[in-house]
Amino acid sequence: MILSWRTLRKVLIAAASAAYVVLGFVAAISDDPPLIALIVGVVPMFAIALATAWNSRARVPLVLLCLALGVAFVLNLEFMRTHVAWLYFVQHAGTMLSLGIMFGATLGSDESALCSRIACFALNSRPDEKYLHYTWKVTLAWTIFFFVSALLSVLLFFFAPLVAWSTFAILLTPILLGIMFVGEYLIRCRAIPDRPHFGIAETIQAYNNFSRR
Repeated sequence: MILSWRTLRKVLIAAASAAYVVLGFVAAISDDPPLIALIVGVVPMFAIALATAWNSRARVPLVLLCLALGVAFVLNLEFMRTHVAWLYFVQHAGTMLSLGIMFGATLGSDESALCSRIACFALNSRPDEKYLHYTWKVTLAWTIFFFVSALLSVLLFFFAPLVAWSTFAILLTPILLGIMFVGEYLIRCRAIPDRPHFGIAETIQAYNNFSRR
C-alpha cells in the first residue's frame, strides 16, 4: 500500500520530532555529546529565528544579525559542543518565558485575549460573551503553564541533577503540552457544549494562519 504524501509527511515529522527529543536528551546529559546533537538542537531554532526576522518590518538588520550569529556559532563549534546543555536550557526556558509573556500580555479583556482572537479567526465570526470569557480563561491557563514551565526549567537546571532538568525540559514538556491541548478540548466540550468546537490540529492551524496575517 502506497502512503499518501500527507501521511508520509506526518510520519516524517513524527520521526524528526522523536529524533530531536532523543538526541536532545542524550546531548544535554552527556559531557561529550556528538556533533549531530548540537546541530539538531540549533538548526530548528535558527530556522525559526531567521523566518521571523525575514517576516518582520526590520528585515534587513534582523536577518543580518541572524546570519552573524550563525557564523559565530560555526566558528565556535567545539566550545558550543562542550556547553550544549546550556544551549538547550536557553532554548527551553527562553521559549517558555516568551510564550508566557506573549499570552499574558493579551489578558486585558475577554476579546483581546490571544485564545479569543484565535477562536474568532478560526470561526470566522465573533463568538458570544460566554465563549469569549471561556477563551480568556484558556489564555490565562496557558500563561500560567508557560511561566511555571520556565520557572521549573530554571530551578531544575541550576539546583537539580542535569538528568532531572533534561527529563523535564526535553522529555516531559512535549507530553505536558499534549495534555494541556487534550484537557482543554475536553473541558471546552463540557463547559460550552452547545458552541462550535475545533480539534487540536485545527487550533494549531488557526494559530498559524492568525500569526501570518
